[in-house]
Amino acid sequence: MNEALWIATASDFLTKHWCLTPADAGLTEAELVRAWRDGETPLEFVTWFAEKYDLIRYEPNPFRPEKF
Repeated sequence: MNEALWIATASDFLTKHWCLTPADAGLTEAELVRAWRDGETPLEFVTWFAEKYDLIRYEPNPFRPEKF
């Protein structure tokens, strides 16, 4: 996976599951590139980050279905 795709995948995962962009989370592009170079998967990195900062995973309200 190339760098741009890795960053996009990590960003999408963070947005979908924690409703945060990397900028909202305080992540810089340099930090994301470092994780990519270290060989972490986007899922591993975002999961580690969420655990480190005790983020609460987004769960949709079952009484208000989302429309996309």
